[in-house]
Amino acid sequence: MNKRERQNKIVNAIHHNKQISASDLAKHLDVSKRTILRDIQDLEDQGVKILAKHGKLGGYQLQEAQQNYAIELTESQLSALFLVLNESQSISSLPYKEEIHAIIKKCLNLPYNKLRKTLKKLDRYIKFDDQHHEILPTLFSDLLIYCTERNVMAMEYSHSNEHTQTENVIFIGLLCEQGLWKAIVFEIGSGRTNEIPIVAIQDIAYSFEKKIKTHDISIKNYKEFLNPAEM
Repeated sequence: MNKRERQNKIVNAIHHNKQISASDLAKHLDVSKRTILRDIQDLEDQGVKILAKHGKLGGYQLQEAQQNYAIELTESQLSALFLVLNESQSISSLPYKEEIHAIIKKCLNLPYNKLRKTLKKLDRYIKFDDQHHEILPTLFSDLLIYCTERNVMAMEYSHSNEHTQTENVIFIGLLCEQGLWKAIVFEIGSGRTNEIPIVAIQDIAYSFEKKIKTHDISIKNYKEFLNPAEM
């Protein structure tokens, strides 16, 4: 069982048991308690809301309600944000259509009358033409996590010849170039970096545990490693 699978099982176990201790999780998954604690910390770093209750009857619970955050914006800043969000609905391929639509709706229902009228004028007199484009897969949200982890991953993707292939890679970063999102990866087999359109990625799984030093490669300098033979 790899790390990703184990962490998914941890989340499922907490969800189905409502509350479960680290010791019980360790027994359930046949790993050490220390491994469970590391996985819990890693899940929290990824944004999973896990509550820890201490004591004899304590254990881990998933936080059901999403936390709300307040941002202070001036009228001009909010107007700019409103227009950018509307524009993104037309041209972006990011998989956050529903979330963006919900934010726009909240803006149009603000309790401040003058500001609400300003935004409704923007909504009424500015039109963005819809463009048909392929929405990025939901795994887009996981890619930044993989970039920070720098673990070896088995990436399955469609090649230019339309054949599916699997490559052991390390994710370096994400690049948006003229609206096309690409994953910058270091290919273990070839020893070079490559640009892979995110829409071509079909599946990603944790591969072998071995760490390969790639921290000298960043999203800023990855092009130096595209053709290592020329270096």
